[in-house]
Amino acid sequence: MKNLPEDLLKELKRLKVELGCKTWSELLAKLVESERAFSLSEEKLDEMKTGVQGFLKLKRIVSSRWSGSPTVLEETRRPRNHEHE
Repeated sequence: MKNLPEDLLKELKRLKVELGCKTWSELLAKLVESERAFSLSEEKLDEMKTGVQGFLKLKRIVSSRWSGSPTVLEETRRPRNHEHE
């Protein structure tokens, strides 16, 4: 495996051993077959949940103080639409 960040290579090596694979291609085949999703640590998952809840709270606060249309969500999406034009 070439040109991979060290932390990713370390994780792939761990998976290779954990799944009992002898070759990289065997590891890839097992990952594809199982459609295994990479799991996040509980700490990272909690951080993400806290961030999402904070964003949703902020959206509600700003939306409640927003005068007229468009909504905060529409305004958030508007710059993204300009990027694709």
